Amino acid sequence: MKRILTAIVALPILLYAVWSPIPYFFVALAAIAAVLALNEFYGLAAKTGCRPFIALGHLGALLSVASFVAQRTQWVIGIIAAMVVAVLAAGLMRPEEMAVSLISASSTLFGAVYIGLACALLVGVRMIGSAALDPHIAPRLLTLFFAIVMMTDTGAYYTGRAIGRHKLAPRVSPGKTIEGAIGGLLSGLAAGPLCRLIFFPELPLFDSILVGAAVSILGQIGDLVESMLKRGSGVKDSSNLLPGHGGMLDRLDSILAAAPAIYYYSQYFISNH
Repeated sequence: MKRILTAIVALPILLYAVWSPIPYFFVALAAIAAVLALNEFYGLAAKTGCRPFIALGHLGALLSVASFVAQRTQWVIGIIAAMVVAVLAAGLMRPEEMAVSLISASSTLFGAVYIGLACALLVGVRMIGSAALDPHIAPRLLTLFFAIVMMTDTGAYYTGRAIGRHKLAPRVSPGKTIEGAIGGLLSGLAAGPLCRLIFFPELPLFDSILVGAAVSILGQIGDLVESMLKRGSGVKDSSNLLPGHGGMLDRLDSILAAAPAIYYYSQYFISNH
């Protein structure tokens, strides 16, 4: 019940941010989600014995988001380069932790890219705007994306419960099955054409299937990756922030891994329309 109630509250907020004529609502939502998820990620990293440079990680993530808001995506390269120097320099200020300096710096950088850059890519999709295009093109692309992610998750869950027999990755996530993964993929494949039929007629049928497959597969990989990180840190959920759903990172795992697919498809779609 907690899971359903949380979804009832969260889904309208997400849809409003996606479809609002003011894109900065989505920017704010993405930035808040990035900060919360990154904080949880650094909490997981700390349980393995390292000490991430949390402030630098958050700064790098938010600067990445800002670069996509400003539509200066080339700044991201400079941000990452600057972070490399900054975290290594910060390590010099903790000489007593020299034994874990490598993993502390690495986890700081990885978290900022894994979470911050992925959220920035979604912001990049939301900031699409051109007089020559339908003003709703960005909301349509993002709705397509979130629909595929959610249908994949739902399809995998219910298929796995109904007919799941063969473990997908027992050491990483004992509850996931091969049958569930296939059910999730089929649901994701169906989501693309369904979105095309309901609200996205400009989307070519082949593209809708291709995007559905890419987002579904990447999303399921992202889910497994986050399960691996949690199991390696010895925790069940990244936090208890969202009742019935665990933490923000638990809700974003599929989204983060699949974000590059919808961002680069959006660039392809715009260049061909």
